[in-house]
Amino acid sequence: MSTVTEALPTWLDMGRDVDLALALAQGRPTGPAADEVRRRLRSYVKLLVEPAEAYAKGLADSRAQDIATATVDHARGLLRDQGGDPAAMLRLLGKSVYYLMRYAAHAQQNGPQQ
Repeated sequence: MSTVTEALPTWLDMGRDVDLALALAQGRPTGPAADEVRRRLRSYVKLLVEPAEAYAKGLADSRAQDIATATVDHARGLLRDQGGDPAAMLRLLGKSVYYLMRYAAHAQQNGPQQ
């Protein structure tokens, strides 16, 4: 019995879905396509939240650390929130993934201190 493992998304995949979410949010983002984008964005948040948090904890500037930590906490909160306005949720998830990507990439490239 072979198991099929889902490939990890690339930075490009995540960036495209962020752009797609923000574009969909300008209309009436309902239906299977919008649901799938929200599902993928949630999976990206789960993937990125730990490296983003490590980056936030390593920031030397306390103000920057507070902002980054609040951003990570907000993204975690979005994982618990399943209801509400579909357009608002797409925007919130898209923007959260965008910032988590930035934090995780920075941590990956430069280490957690800066």
